[in-house]
Amino acid sequence: MRPIIWLCGIVIVGQLTGCASLFASRGNSADQIDRLLGQQEYGKALAVVHDARESGSPAIGNLQDTQERIYAQIAIYEQQVIAQAESAAVVGEWGAAFDLYRDALSRVPDSTLLRQGEQQLVERQAKYAAMLDLDRLIAKGEWTLKDLELSKLAEARHPNSWLGPYSLNRKIGHANEIARDLAEHGRRALDRNDLTVAKRVLPLALSLSNTSEIEALNARLQDMLKDEEVRLLAERKRVAEAQAAAQNVREERQEKKPRAATNGQGQKNTAGLMADFRKACHERNLVEAQRLMLKLEKQGVDDQEFADLSKALAADVERHVQHLTKIGVVHYSRQQYDEALRVWKRAQALDPKNEQLTARIKRVTRVIKNLENLRTKSDTVQ
Repeated sequence: MRPIIWLCGIVIVGQLTGCASLFASRGNSADQIDRLLGQQEYGKALAVVHDARESGSPAIGNLQDTQERIYAQIAIYEQQVIAQAESAAVVGEWGAAFDLYRDALSRVPDSTLLRQGEQQLVERQAKYAAMLDLDRLIAKGEWTLKDLELSKLAEARHPNSWLGPYSLNRKIGHANEIARDLAEHGRRALDRNDLTVAKRVLPLALSLSNTSEIEALNARLQDMLKDEEVRLLAERKRVAEAQAAAQNVREERQEKKPRAATNGQGQKNTAGLMADFRKACHERNLVEAQRLMLKLEKQGVDDQEFADLSKALAADVERHVQHLTKIGVVHYSRQQYDEALRVWKRAQALDPKNEQLTARIKRVTRVIKNLENLRTKSDTVQ
């Protein structure tokens, strides 16, 4: 009888030890993820989630929500790094910009957005270096042209000196080399239809050297400039005709559209709504402005002021919705789910057809519900 009791005791102790290990593992993994997120080691945090999913152990309570929280913080971190690198590049701190990307990619190695940003920075730096090199070549060509003029003046004053013609011939040869380099830049600019660069280099090249090749490139430039002028004139004419046609359509619509406000009282109501709409737009009361805009549309209002205010309102709504969406993402990443839901619902009130907002609201609502269920179970157990 005693051996049986002893054996049962071992089994019970083993079970209790296993449960304790399970809870310790869960706590250790969650703490590890929080610590890694605090250190901005997002790739390592995702690796912990991945290992927990592959092992099938319940080391983390809700893998999907934890992963979404990490991705939300990664999205914010990516935007911060890109903005900081852009600020550094603007002031010419290229090394600092590249250091930001290298450090960020060590923390989020699989970030497509960061790799794209780094590649764009590489291309941007290359373009900037090419621009500086071209500026230097143009400055060199302009200086050489002036030096040639001075040498010609000196030779004219001393026609019998052997040194003058010798020095002048050497400078002409140097000018021909610079002209060839300028002409090559001009040829590539013409091939990619970059008339701005072509106009900077080809006339200077022709002033330095009048070879047939450089003359042909300048003739090609003049032809392309004439074609561009014709195209611009045609485009201006097309835009003017389109604007006139749009104005005619608006005038015809106003003439044909039945007006609800045909009597004096109706016109007064419409004027009052328009004043309220104008005030709501200026005070950025977006929800009220949208409501008034729909009323005015139903009454057939279609003047220029209404069109301008409606267009500006649409742009303000879009910017505000994007702003609210980002604020909600920050709340979500900080596990402030109620605040995220409230902010996203405010955005949805302005843009009800926004599918991205609808998906975010569904997700955060599901998270809040799961958390409430967990609290209920915890209270029941206690």
